[in-house]
Amino acid sequence: MTRRAGIYIHIPFCARKCTYCAFNTTDYFEDLAARYIGAVRREIHGWGERLADHHQPSLAVDTIYFGGGTPSIVEAEQLGQLIAACRQAFDVAPAAEVTIEINPSTLSREKIDGWLVGGINRASVGVQSFIDDELVGLSRTHTASQARRTIAALREAGFENISLDLIAGLPDQALADWRFNLEEALRLDPDHLSLYLLEVKEGTQLYAQIKRGQRQRPDDDRAAEMYRMISAATRRAGYEQYEISNFARLESELWKGGASAPSRFRSQHNLKYWQGAAFYGMGCGAHSYDSRARWVNILKTENYIAAIEQTGQAIAERHELEDNDRAVEALFMGLRLSEGVAFRAFRDEYGMDLLARFGDELPRLCDAGLIHLNDERIMLTDKGRLLSNEVFVLLI
Repeated sequence: MTRRAGIYIHIPFCARKCTYCAFNTTDYFEDLAARYIGAVRREIHGWGERLADHHQPSLAVDTIYFGGGTPSIVEAEQLGQLIAACRQAFDVAPAAEVTIEINPSTLSREKIDGWLVGGINRASVGVQSFIDDELVGLSRTHTASQARRTIAALREAGFENISLDLIAGLPDQALADWRFNLEEALRLDPDHLSLYLLEVKEGTQLYAQIKRGQRQRPDDDRAAEMYRMISAATRRAGYEQYEISNFARLESELWKGGASAPSRFRSQHNLKYWQGAAFYGMGCGAHSYDSRARWVNILKTENYIAAIEQTGQAIAERHELEDNDRAVEALFMGLRLSEGVAFRAFRDEYGMDLLARFGDELPRLCDAGLIHLNDERIMLTDKGRLLSNEVFVLLI
């Protein structure tokens, strides 16, 4: 049975770019945003028409995700228009998970109410830190108090699925600082947590600051200790670590009873990336995947709008995937999940016998304590999650 696809919608606008950010962003102007929303609506309808030729009935969708950039910076009515366009163009499930990424500095009660009316039912709040000095160092536009008020306002308005993002391993961040951030996040009792170790990427302001000696390079050993702290604290608080950096709250009766049923608060949209389901990206720089190919849209906002206005589509690059490419990608992504990769299902889907293909590497990884093997599947250990990039390199 074919799984339903996901729709990703990129909103590139930001009030200010964060020092660590390597995503596709641009400054916010009302007129530009209005033109952009119109272009994305047209792209959505265009994809609906093209895909209808290959899917009968229309493409089945059960997740919509507004990422950025700062989706919460635009008007709620504009996002509602994009959700309505998705429902017109695709077979969107009535109870589809619809997520918005939120910067606390862009919040208002009117927007929250508008999101709910428009069909958004999951909020992902980019807190990053509960320490104001750290937020300033990251060029975030909100304060710790605003972040706390945002969580409270979302709950009061009726959001029943709230995720919270934090970044660990910041330059000069002490273990005590990270412990404070983690405890504050757990005290707010979010339904989901995304807890990332900082990646300093070339081209970001932070990379340039470190290269110039203005900021210290993050300490890898300290970051590893922070990651171990994350795993232990979330487990004690009743969250399942279902992916390397993602944690979903277990309902109390499941947690206390020791049941192994997956949490209903897992990000259903992000699971599509890790499980190899199809997703279609709308907007500038958005990526797509349909199990046969990957493609990406034009990056620059103005050029994207012009392409949509002229041709109705804005694909910049498309890569057809060989069977081996599909299999290797699926292995890496599947290993990010706590369930790992099942040998039989993987062989049936991708035609690759993992034990035969990686017969030399797997025993070495197992002896190093990085993976766990049994008769049915391969999984990363706790140590393997921390050193996942090293595991993936060995399996290329």
